[in-house]
Amino acid sequence: KGRVFDVSFGGMTFYAEGCPYHLFVGVDASRALALMSLDKADAANPDLSDLTAKQIKTLNEWVTTFEEKKLYPVVGRLEG
Repeated sequence: KGRVFDVSFGGMTFYAEGCPYHLFVGVDASRALALMSLDKADAANPDLSDLTAKQIKTLNEWVTTFEEKKLYPVVGRLEG
């Protein structure tokens, strides 16, 4: 979705090195979030062109969670 979230605001127990979601750090994890995948290949692949409507809905729900529930600040945007 192009947003860069700073997950250090309350998310360190999930995203710090050795934690379950560390594979999402420093990458566009949109695909992995849409697929509900912890596969490193999905986390490293920014291609969303083959996602289903249901998967796009899942991604949008993650974005809403990050912005409205977790309150992770958006610190940048990705282009391309």
